[in-house]
Amino acid sequence: MGGFSRAYQKETGIAGYTLVYNSYGLLLVAHEPFESTEAAIKKENDIHSETVVVTRVNERRLVGDTDAGRKLKEQIKDLEWLLASYRNGQIIEKL
Repeated sequence: MGGFSRAYQKETGIAGYTLVYNSYGLLLVAHEPFESTEAAIKKENDIHSETVVVTRVNERRLVGDTDAGRKLKEQIKDLEWLLASYRNGQIIEKL
C-alpha cells in the first residue's frame, strides 16, 4: 500500500508505506498515523516516517545518465553551437 492509508492503521499500527526509488537506491518508508493534514498544521505536529534502505546503489544514476538526460545534453550542445555561431557573425539576427 502506498502513501497514507487510514484503512490499514488498525491492522498495522502505521498509516501506510511508500516505496521510493531514486538515485541512491530503493527505500521503504513507513508512515505514522495522523488525524488530518489540517490537524497537523493547527497543532504544529510533524508527520513522522521511518525509512529503511532496501537497496543502495554503488554509483548514483543521475539525469545525465538517462535517455532524457542524453537528449538534454544534445540540445545544450546544439544551443551552444548556435550561440557561438551568432557571436562570431555566422548567424545574423533578422528583425
